[in-house]
Amino acid sequence: MLQKTLNFIYLSILQHQLNTVYIMKKGILLFIFLLTLTTFHGQTKLSLDDCIAIGFDNNLSLKNRTLDIQKQQLINKKAFWNNFPRVNFGASKDYEYGFNIEPSTNTRINEDFGSNDFGLNASVDIFNLAKLKEHKKTKIDLYKSVVDFEADRNIMLITIAQYYLEVMFNTEFVEILNKQVLESENQLKRLNEALSYGYIAKSELYDAEAEFAVDKKAVLIANNNKDKSIRNLFNLINYDEDIHNVEFFDVKFRIDTSPINDKNKYVSKALENNALALSSKYSVESAQKNVEVFRAAYYPTLRLRYQLESFYTKSLSNPDEVVPTFEDQVRDNKTHFVGASINVPIFNGFQNRYDVKIAKVDYEKAKIEQEIVENNLRFEVEQTIQDLENAISTYTTSLQVLNAAQESYRISRLKYEQGKINAFNYATAKENLLKAEIDLLDSKYKIYYNKTKLNIITKK
Repeated sequence: MLQKTLNFIYLSILQHQLNTVYIMKKGILLFIFLLTLTTFHGQTKLSLDDCIAIGFDNNLSLKNRTLDIQKQQLINKKAFWNNFPRVNFGASKDYEYGFNIEPSTNTRINEDFGSNDFGLNASVDIFNLAKLKEHKKTKIDLYKSVVDFEADRNIMLITIAQYYLEVMFNTEFVEILNKQVLESENQLKRLNEALSYGYIAKSELYDAEAEFAVDKKAVLIANNNKDKSIRNLFNLINYDEDIHNVEFFDVKFRIDTSPINDKNKYVSKALENNALALSSKYSVESAQKNVEVFRAAYYPTLRLRYQLESFYTKSLSNPDEVVPTFEDQVRDNKTHFVGASINVPIFNGFQNRYDVKIAKVDYEKAKIEQEIVENNLRFEVEQTIQDLENAISTYTTSLQVLNAAQESYRISRLKYEQGKINAFNYATAKENLLKAEIDLLDSKYKIYYNKTKLNIITKK
């Protein structure tokens, strides 16, 4: 629709052959406005939450973890239903020739006959400790699969946040350098004008040109780094889009310089809520249940059985023989069986004994792994808090340095324009301002990153 509008404007201008300069200018301005509007609407905006959602949808490892959860759900259901009775129904059709046992009289006869057999049997474990323990273990394994998925999500959350903040850092860095280029360009224009009036020497203009070229090169390198960081982010979240057609923004990022008062609270939250800590905890519980499963093999099992059978026969040698109907035979030949059996393990080559010992070793290993995970998690929380405090301190100092550098640069620029200082002194003041802006920008994004990381680790 927009393209048709542009075409209409263009054809209208040709058709009426507007010769008035005013009308031509109005047409050009309208064209530029519409073109800009098209570009604006075609641009995609991505917040950190958008990138996280895209990454979660496209990440293959997370999809694998989802399948692991589904698998553990099925294993848990299988273990649950394994405690229920088993019921089977069977039927057979037989043809017997020669000397056979006639089923209805149980006598040996020389006659051909056909028979149908039917049977229904059921059994249920009245006591089977191993099955009960196995069901409890599969439930713990299901919980562990869920927190393993959460652990992978947290790792990806931190990584996406890191890549996203790198993009935003590079974006702001480019903006700072563009201001430097604009300032160098203005000074170059001023010196060109001063040179035309003979107020300055040409060598001073060369210094300004060199500085302008250096600033433009810095912008070029910064833009390349920005594009590279965007590509890295898109590659991480498997997002297919033109990097120049995306705008990054996020209103969530606010500078919070409040200190961390209670570090132990964050450590406690991490050990209590972090998915890695929960996963190691469930690993220990699962290993402990595994010991109980193998120990249960020492206990006897008690099973109750029930069986219902019946049959139907008919002579093949004498088809005219009158026999009871199918329904009557099935009813009259019906037999029931109810029984119970107990299985007491006595000796099986020490297999159960060594299974229990191996399970105990795995249990001890799981406890050590849990301790390792908790120690690493404690260290990571403390290190993140330390990095956050350092970033806050650096930010506060950098803010003061920036204010001083801005004032110093303002005065140096005035003196330079009045010819009171040389280009070297001006460039030094400009470089100090740039360094102060970069230090502030760096500390700001370190605050963002470590704050985000700390919240994810502690699941705040």
